[in-house]
Amino acid sequence: MLIASSLVLAGCDTSEPYSSPTFPFLDSFRGAPGAAPVLLDNARWWTRLEDPVLHQLIMLSLTDNLDLAGAQERVIQARAERDSIPGGSLVTPRADGRLEGSVGEGYTSSASTELGFDWILDPYGARRDGIRAATGRIDIAETEVDAARLLLLLNVANAYVQLRHDQHALALSRRELSNRRATLAQLRREAAAEEATRLDVTRSEARVAELRSRMPGEEAAVNAGLNELAVLAGRQPGTLPDPLASQLAATAAQPVPGLPPDVGIPADLLRNRPDIRIAERRYYVAVAEIGPTRANLYPRLSLSGVITLNLLGGGVDTEYYFGPAIQFPALPMQAGQAAVEARHAQARDAHLAWKSTVLSAILEVENALIDYNATSTAIGSAREAQRLYREALSLTRNIFENEEATLSDVIAAEADLAAAERNLAALRLRQSQSFIALNVRLGAGHEAGVPTGGGTGLIATAANATESSETAPNTN
Repeated sequence: MLIASSLVLAGCDTSEPYSSPTFPFLDSFRGAPGAAPVLLDNARWWTRLEDPVLHQLIMLSLTDNLDLAGAQERVIQARAERDSIPGGSLVTPRADGRLEGSVGEGYTSSASTELGFDWILDPYGARRDGIRAATGRIDIAETEVDAARLLLLLNVANAYVQLRHDQHALALSRRELSNRRATLAQLRREAAAEEATRLDVTRSEARVAELRSRMPGEEAAVNAGLNELAVLAGRQPGTLPDPLASQLAATAAQPVPGLPPDVGIPADLLRNRPDIRIAERRYYVAVAEIGPTRANLYPRLSLSGVITLNLLGGGVDTEYYFGPAIQFPALPMQAGQAAVEARHAQARDAHLAWKSTVLSAILEVENALIDYNATSTAIGSAREAQRLYREALSLTRNIFENEEATLSDVIAAEADLAAAERNLAALRLRQSQSFIALNVRLGAGHEAGVPTGGGTGLIATAANATESSETAPNTN
């Protein structure tokens, strides 16, 4: 009877079949037509900024960043939770011993020993589905490490290019302050010779004071940037190792992308973007969790046994029982059926969340391409403007020396050049930031710093990703 019941119940597999979701991707991004597929898992895109200090800082951060280390610990936790789930059957042995005696008219004693076990079968694969779900959570935790690595690359690279911009802005302010002080000194000499008015001197003094009031904020921004980079590298502010600390403190040229980014095609996002892979694994987990919930609608089969040895007056009495038990689900079953339907809805919601994540990823890449292309075009015009304003200042000074222009003309030309230089610096910062954002949006470098073969390897689920037709999840 037990064997027959087991065979019947084993045929009631409650597992929900899983199919990898697909998406109707276009052949290319609108901002990068004609691009070819590319795997960007270990791409060191930041080296295209041609800055060895940035590379050194990123490699240090990939080793010592605390948030990244925390994400790796969550992988260990997920694996331990998966390993704690029992297999297809659960055996619970138990033992009990007892010694009794009495003193009265005559001394009597007795002893008994009991050995037993409970064997809970899992003919529907509920625990197997639980292991599937737990394995999916491991995949999620591993992919979240990739996501943490991408976020770290974004934060370190952005903080670095911002630091170099702030240092450059401070250097421009110091040079401009020197020019304004020289102009003020000349105006004071001219005023003493009655060749300039008190109004001219006062205005020049105001220009010097205005610039001096701006510089403490620029110096604070530089120091704050150095502190941020130290913390991102897992250090306390001011404790970065030399020579890296000295190299960061020294003013250097702003990083500029030397080569355009590798964009690839939209379907590459499935294997390059950790957030898309996380959403797919969450959908997988949601489907796997349907099985254990559905198994609650079916009878539970268990096998129990007990052997009892009684010792009384020198004799031994043996008792035992051995047999199966079937526990039927509670009636009425509307609550259990509602729980199953809730799991189906959860799976459908996870599928929609995956689609939404894919759409958001495409949008982010397209907009990042727009921004990168726009800033790259604008920089050419900004360089030309800077060159022309520098030439105009040189001409104005020559004319001023020939007494064909006023000092006000020189001051105006200096102000125009300073504004052009600050505009070019701001555009260089924005170009670097858009280059960084584009690479991160593409998922480039999500396994940077990981030894070969040390990645999560969770790209098999994207095998059918380039199919042009979209399939709905089988969760009904």
